[in-house]
Amino acid sequence: MKPTNAQLRQFITTTFNDSELETFCFDYFPEVKYTRGMEFNHKVELLIGYCQRRDLETNLLANLQQERPQPFADYFSAKVEALPDVATKPRNPRQIFISHAHEDAELAQRLAHDLEAEGWSIWIAPDSIRPGEKWASAISRGLDESGIFVLLLTPHAVQSRWVRHETDVAVEMEHDGEMRFIPLQVEACRIPALWRAYQRIPFRSGYKNGLVVLMKALPVERRSEWGYDLAAPTFDVSGLGRSETEPESDKVESGTVGRPATAEQNSFIHEKTGLKFVRVPAGEFLYGDKKEKKRLPEFWIGKTPVTNAVYKRFLDANPKQNVPFVNADWAKPYNWDKIKRTYPAGKADHPVVLVSWHDAQAFCEWAGLQLPTEEEWEKAARGSDGREYPWGNEQPTRELCNFGGNEGGTTPVGKYSPQGDSPFSCVDMSGNVWEWTSSDFDKSTKVLKGGSWYLGDNWLPAAARSWDFPDPWYFYGGVRVVVSLFISDL
Repeated sequence: MKPTNAQLRQFITTTFNDSELETFCFDYFPEVKYTRGMEFNHKVELLIGYCQRRDLETNLLANLQQERPQPFADYFSAKVEALPDVATKPRNPRQIFISHAHEDAELAQRLAHDLEAEGWSIWIAPDSIRPGEKWASAISRGLDESGIFVLLLTPHAVQSRWVRHETDVAVEMEHDGEMRFIPLQVEACRIPALWRAYQRIPFRSGYKNGLVVLMKALPVERRSEWGYDLAAPTFDVSGLGRSETEPESDKVESGTVGRPATAEQNSFIHEKTGLKFVRVPAGEFLYGDKKEKKRLPEFWIGKTPVTNAVYKRFLDANPKQNVPFVNADWAKPYNWDKIKRTYPAGKADHPVVLVSWHDAQAFCEWAGLQLPTEEEWEKAARGSDGREYPWGNEQPTRELCNFGGNEGGTTPVGKYSPQGDSPFSCVDMSGNVWEWTSSDFDKSTKVLKGGSWYLGDNWLPAAARSWDFPDPWYFYGGVRVVVSLFISDL
């Protein structure tokens, strides 16, 4: 028979003192927060109420029995039976551990429900904690059993001792190749240094939008059931800016400049940045030097790299963000005025340079955008036919792109358009500036794509890749961005 609240209150008050109750809560229900000076009876009520709201009454009874077996049996006239051992299962690469502060439980539960509905296994506290299992042991088991760690980044999460501890462990496990670490930027907060090397998925622009981007970041095997990965999804970019209608163009043929046959809406202007984005349809493309077949869902990518004028919008909105500046002779033509926070004269439409990967990431967070993955960047650059360069298979010339020091520096974006455009009308994807991606080259460096004005033609093929650490600033490195997928009816 299920005990009444009065019976539970009486049992706890007669078998625990104040200190013992706090220890009990710390071990089993750390989300129950007591304030200094709170009366003992109030603490008991708070514990019982928490368990009832969270449907954890079975856990509460099992934990009380575990801690006070004989008094429990005597009081409730119950036979004391040993609780089954909690064994750790083998790691499941398709199980997601959702880390969150208890203040963010409603959002975490919604996310868990939606991911579970799509076939993912979910580990989330306190639901996944078994009766009689202490909180710390359960967290350890969840980390050992899960293949993906999703963190809800909020000020509460950053302040939570439990969230910080389990996230630090997850980062270490990610470094060892045991699990994926995916942080979700739910609210603005000061992020611990150890977590900053990871690209964060923006959830600040809306739950549905963020959920789609998260699904895109998850292993592709589980994305086939989602509407955005089907042949003809319906996209809604109304929250991003004004759309532009372009006529359907001719089918792309190898070695020619053109655009693929597309739906009516091929591009839009992102109002916050003023950048134009072009549509890259879902489907297969040939990736890398070996032309491996890969499939990507539909995405939208900047037609141009981020220019100085666009980057200034970001800096004007974020006065604490450092302007592009390096105290060295080689950087003088590209340095911004640190007092006036203005870009070099005559370079408004040049790609911004002297930006680190972290700077690029900060720009993306402000704009609600992302850095492209290496695969996204390459598909946007070479289309689906495996061409060597954005314009086709013709060798690079001074008429097609800016490379090898021919121009002595950066050039205005689009100077080589349309002859140097990619199949999706992206400009400057070979030469001018290297472009950061979100992809890791190794554990400590990021992939760069596109070559630059400074280097030779061996870096211009769409499959070519370079790397650098996230911190340096150079006069030949810039940024191109992709936009979250927006689905009208998710």
